Amino acid sequence: MNVRSVLEYVPYFRGRLFLVHIDASLLGADELVDALLDADALHEIGVRLVLVAEGSDTALLAHMAGACEMHAATVEMPLTDGEPALARVREILERRQVAIAASGTTGRFAQPVVELALALEAAKYITLQEGQVPHREGQPIFAIPEHEVASCSDCTNLPELLEAAALCRRGIPRVHLLDGLNRGVMLDEIFSEEGVGTMVHNDSYKEIRQLQEDDIPELLSMIARSMADSKLLHRTYEDVRRNLHSYYVYTLDDTIVGCVAIYPYPEQACAELGCLFIKKHYEGHGYGRALCRFVENKARALGFNRIFAVSQSAVDYFRDRLHYSSLPREVLPPARLQALEQSGRASLVFGRNLDA
Repeated sequence: MNVRSVLEYVPYFRGRLFLVHIDASLLGADELVDALLDADALHEIGVRLVLVAEGSDTALLAHMAGACEMHAATVEMPLTDGEPALARVREILERRQVAIAASGTTGRFAQPVVELALALEAAKYITLQEGQVPHREGQPIFAIPEHEVASCSDCTNLPELLEAAALCRRGIPRVHLLDGLNRGVMLDEIFSEEGVGTMVHNDSYKEIRQLQEDDIPELLSMIARSMADSKLLHRTYEDVRRNLHSYYVYTLDDTIVGCVAIYPYPEQACAELGCLFIKKHYEGHGYGRALCRFVENKARALGFNRIFAVSQSAVDYFRDRLHYSSLPREVLPPARLQALEQSGRASLVFGRNLDA
């Protein structure tokens, strides 16, 4: 697990509520201790937690939570009791304790548990189950948008996936299906980009959006070393703010993992793709390519027929991965050519024509 990745998620998760449903078959299992230690670590960083035991008895779960020295309290009634149970859960959470409750029924997505998650505006609904989580063509499904589930006829656990997708549509952003026999599964799932279980999510999990002014310090920190090594042009806070509309960021769960910029040259009917950067431990997942395609589509929408990039450190990427052609400097718009010559950088020019 990457420590930097964990630290990036901590402020985002602080104050959020996670509901964890535990299958009856796992209650009392030795592996559940690891999951509860994971839960306790989440609670320590400020995550609000509700642990739900499938069935009508919380004794085993409460005993194991006590053995883990978790700051927890038990709801004295099952969730099937409705409003009184909800009120008790809220009271425990307000005391900054972990709430332990019995569902009072069976099923990972039983109505009382789902209604509790919705009432508490849970950020994550996590199921700990015994055995294999969904696969497609023999490969694990790490993440799937809720709107794709209905067409996933070749997936295992399809009824469960459909229930998870329905929960996303009702307002829970992330539903995680995890094998509770996999030790350390919760932290590995939550604090790694790919995860170890299956996450059904709404469309905002992976997003390319315009840079906001509040994002500028994060962007500058992210690209600082590349600027210092002259891999990227030097930019100040004021430089970025003046051109805020040109910058876009790639986010995972609202965490910025990459950036790109588009600089239009309307008179030459072309645009420059600039400031392309992906954080090191997120490389290799196609995010850079997605940002480049995004900029190309923006350029097409502006009516441009060419895109170009100027780089001295990403030569292999533009030439071999994106298949941009090497171009002479003279093809650059006059203003951009002048800026490049004045910079003294030994940058190369790459570009491609944009199909309609």
